[in-house]
Amino acid sequence: MNDYYDGSRYDPETVRFFDVAHEGAQVRAVSGVVDRLAELRGRQPRSIVVVATDHIALASARFAAATRAPLRMPLVVCDRMPGYIGPLDVVLAVGDRADDPITAQALITAANRGATTIFVGPPSGPILEDLPDDCLVVPALPTAAGASPARSITAVCTLLDALEEDPRLIAERLTKLAEDIDDEAAQLSPERGEVVNLGRQLHAWADGARVVHTGVDRGWTAVAELVSALWSSRGLASGWTTPEELPVALRDVPAQSDIFHDPFLDGPFAVLPLKVIVWGAETTDLANATAVAAPASGLGRLGQVHRLITRGFAVTTYNGSEDDAL
Repeated sequence: MNDYYDGSRYDPETVRFFDVAHEGAQVRAVSGVVDRLAELRGRQPRSIVVVATDHIALASARFAAATRAPLRMPLVVCDRMPGYIGPLDVVLAVGDRADDPITAQALITAANRGATTIFVGPPSGPILEDLPDDCLVVPALPTAAGASPARSITAVCTLLDALEEDPRLIAERLTKLAEDIDDEAAQLSPERGEVVNLGRQLHAWADGARVVHTGVDRGWTAVAELVSALWSSRGLASGWTTPEELPVALRDVPAQSDIFHDPFLDGPFAVLPLKVIVWGAETTDLANATAVAAPASGLGRLGQVHRLITRGFAVTTYNGSEDDAL
């Protein structure tokens, strides 16, 4: 029998899963520049501006800002650099768009005004070639080709940590986080069938339905928002809402729980059923809902959150049906 990864057959799931499998390595790449960020320790910038060059990077940066609030200094997440940037500011550009003249010019302008500039982007392209000479560049993985929520989140959080923490402690935490993500990705491998793969189980449950993501608290709702963006960007249209606003979202949803409905004989429902995913919950009493419990992690909430974001990311890589073979 041919090995799953030996190249003897083309498997679309394996190709799509490639970037998910590298999420731990993306965190290690950010960890590799922690020592160079050490010079920021003790500084009190007027603001930190995160300029995202694509939708996933923007959603990931917003997630990082939401989970770190309240902050001791202004943190601005945007897709275009504000006009006030000066020598007291730090500008971090994140994303996977290789050709973005506006962002490239923004970094040049920020550097000319004396701001600290950092770039976390693709391994090559015009934007990389046009960076200011003193811009700190987080090395990109040469083989990864798509978006990386882990890289964008880690870049923002590591920058915030570098202002106050010992770089050795930051690097140690990132090493453990990368191991957590690697462990989750291994369990989500396309090689593993639905019986043992929690990502496949979630994909099968949500397949063919409209999906609303929510969370049990503010932090898990931030996960719901980010996963919703990941799914929608990969063709699994979904939305999100806070747990407080969920009853309003479900208020006028028609009941579609006819156990006698046979889609082969009766045809599909006139309206796709609405399902709810509750992130961070052990169980849920909501109708047509499933709970995604926080997995074990030695890093507590930090590791749990990243493991479930990795799981949500992996869901976008699976086919609509699979044979459950291990």
